[in-house]
Amino acid sequence: MIPMDTSSSKQMSLKQLGDVMFPLGFITYGGPLAHINVLRERFKNYTTEDEFQELFALCQTLPGPTSTQMVIAVGANLTHSCLGGLVAFLYFSMPSAFVMMILGLTVPNLQIPWIQLLINGFKYASIGVIIEAAYKLSNGAIKNKFHLFLWIVSAIVTTFFPTPSIAVLMIVIGAISNYVSDRQIGQQLLIPQEEQVQHLFDSWLLGYRSLVGYGISFVLFFFLSYIDWMPIAVCSNLFKTGSLVIGGGHVVLPMIQFSLSNYLTTEQFWNAFALVSCMPGPMFNIAIYLGALIGGIPMAILAEIFMFLPGFFTIFGILPYWKKYRGLRTIRAVLQGIAAVAVGFILSAIVHLIINSCSQAFVVPIGIGILSCLCLYKGIPIPFVIIGGGFINLLTEYK
Repeated sequence: MIPMDTSSSKQMSLKQLGDVMFPLGFITYGGPLAHINVLRERFKNYTTEDEFQELFALCQTLPGPTSTQMVIAVGANLTHSCLGGLVAFLYFSMPSAFVMMILGLTVPNLQIPWIQLLINGFKYASIGVIIEAAYKLSNGAIKNKFHLFLWIVSAIVTTFFPTPSIAVLMIVIGAISNYVSDRQIGQQLLIPQEEQVQHLFDSWLLGYRSLVGYGISFVLFFFLSYIDWMPIAVCSNLFKTGSLVIGGGHVVLPMIQFSLSNYLTTEQFWNAFALVSCMPGPMFNIAIYLGALIGGIPMAILAEIFMFLPGFFTIFGILPYWKKYRGLRTIRAVLQGIAAVAVGFILSAIVHLIINSCSQAFVVPIGIGILSCLCLYKGIPIPFVIIGGGFINLLTEYK
């Protein structure tokens, strides 16, 4: 195992990590923002709030799925090894990935009318889940009036201009402006030097190899994606898509659909999205369904690997440097600015989810959304809230 640096987090064994991670592959419904909230609750006794917020900010700036990279980063951070990150990923992703592969092999032309009603109900119930995530994450990210200002501006701008380029621009503005606003910027360490672990050479070597490997792979697969041979074209396009998506989530969908349009119909793609929306775990698991649909089990496994590979490269490449320099006030100011902006994105997501949910109806979506908020406030687990929302919508809308 290649060791990672640590500072304030508690060290865990792989067995302890597995015990904490095991339920996540079955209960993480509601999309990336809800995943972050569940992850925060599961690991609140093992990592500090500041460290979790900084990791959240860091993963928001990297190519790949944010929630999955958070899982990998927390696993690697707490076990001080990249193997811990891999174990955490497998617990988080594999349960729904296995189900999606089976569905891709058995029901490629799925057409069941009531499934869309269930999915719409899941979506309506997710309103409450994301509101809860916004409340809890904002408590940790907003530490002063300037952070509150960044949070509000980020939410307003991304609500009216919901594009990946604007999101990246807001992240850059948040980082720079909070850096400038911090009147005490200096190179002093906020974390005592004696608390740093002494495996710096190995960690730096890991980061260097990961970043070089990512750069070479990106250039290679960029050119290979133009080769008209199915296995190479599919794997290369999925790697390229995973490399170009910042933050993951729904923005990845049109990119996947466009890149695989030669091998899938529009109906097949949106059936895949309908199914992955019902599942716990990352939305990027749509890749294993599409791979199974295109080329059976071998293609399903390759599609899953190449979809997630950029996220592994980037988080393992950046994490050692973050662990070394996160104690500097300069770095802390930059990450706190990004965190405030990133939480603003959650408010924007809530607005767009409500607008999308109410595009054809109003009473049922808002009713389910309010009910999900009340259920979460009373401590009802997220999976029961999401599934309950689906069945309520099915019972009220099915004709």
